Amino acid sequence: MGLLPTARPPILLTAAVVLLSVACKPSGDGVIALEGATLIDGSGGDPVKDAVILVKNGRIEAVARVNEIAVPRGAQTISLIGKTVIPGLIDAHAHAERWAAERYVAWGVTTVRDLGAMTTDSAMALRNDWNLGAELGPRVLTAGGMIDGVPPTYPTATGVASAGAARKAVDQRAVAGTDLLKIYTKITPLLLKPLMDEASTLRLRVAAHLGKTDAVSAARAGVASLEHMAGVVQAAARNPAPYVNAHDRFLTGWTLEESGWASLDSASVARVARVLAATQVAVVPTLVLHETLARLDNPTLLLRPGMEDVPASAASVRDVPGLLKRTRWRAADFQAFRRARPRQDQFVREFKRAGGLLAAGSDAANQLLVPGLSLHEEMSLLVAAGLTPLEAITAATRKGAQLLRADSLGLLAPGKVADLVVLDGDPIKGIAATRRIASVMVRGRLIQPDSLRRTWGK
Repeated sequence: MGLLPTARPPILLTAAVVLLSVACKPSGDGVIALEGATLIDGSGGDPVKDAVILVKNGRIEAVARVNEIAVPRGAQTISLIGKTVIPGLIDAHAHAERWAAERYVAWGVTTVRDLGAMTTDSAMALRNDWNLGAELGPRVLTAGGMIDGVPPTYPTATGVASAGAARKAVDQRAVAGTDLLKIYTKITPLLLKPLMDEASTLRLRVAAHLGKTDAVSAARAGVASLEHMAGVVQAAARNPAPYVNAHDRFLTGWTLEESGWASLDSASVARVARVLAATQVAVVPTLVLHETLARLDNPTLLLRPGMEDVPASAASVRDVPGLLKRTRWRAADFQAFRRARPRQDQFVREFKRAGGLLAAGSDAANQLLVPGLSLHEEMSLLVAAGLTPLEAITAATRKGAQLLRADSLGLLAPGKVADLVVLDGDPIKGIAATRRIASVMVRGRLIQPDSLRRTWGK
């Protein structure tokens, strides 16, 4: 009997501790808990089974396995058992157009590196609208209008003919606030040097679509990335002069360089890949562009799944006859382009093997290159070229972020931006599973692609 009075305080104390712990447990207000999926975090590491991802205020708060961390009270819990989560995709070579904003999101592309031929002012306006949320779309980093030699290939590019003009073109983009620079095919080595000096001073990185400068020279001059693998043929050919001279006229140079890959021997391709990897330049191969050029004579591509996302007014994607009329490409050209494809794939393998940074880009919107979809096609082609599915996904996520120097993107880890894609399938078993998208999170907002597509049909 004498024990009863002393037995009650521990019970009361225990209850008090429980109440205090409940009161102190972090509130789940505004928290989204994604539970049970297999996680591919973008780092290149092995997938993690039964993951839980906590998201709040557009950022990732925690990543762990189920039961390793507590889900806060009041959190919105979403079961993703049987699904796979990957980081939001980064299209490292895009030509952003306003109609494509939601298309990118529907396909899981949450960031684009815009290297378009639009004017700097229009590019900056689009970037601001998408980045500030005035329109639903991916975040954008833009180069504004391109810098080219004279006469410029596109009227919206800035043509430069002297060192002073090259420096001035760089300064204009710095003042406008572009995120990077894009140089085009008629920039010669003599123009490249002052341009790179000025860009380095202003800390603007340079994306290079080369023609009259070879890839090794451009990489050693300090360009950040080689677009479309342009300039590799000039660097690997025994006599680069015909290719360099052909780029006095854009279409002539493009045609000769594209078909010129087939004339390269494997040893030369491997050598150039190793040299380029040693310079630390990134390569955005856009294999989907090269594959599309090789099949441009196939009319069924206009009817392939995904083309329904492209409005009838989007001539940039649908106007194949217009491109054929301008280029005058015939059956022999397409055959030459198809013969070039194995050497292009070899270069990608050799560059990756040498430790080079490969970032996935699509070149959309352009003929038959659908914004969003084409990045998935690029990943499939990277796998066909010799990358593993995990390496292809990393090229479209973390490697793209590294090229952009955007540390908060491309990786699903605490403190990073909450951009992610929920897949119905397992892309490690087959890269085509990246196209089976259940939902997309952009800046912490969960989007259903099917809901977006229903609005386009109205």
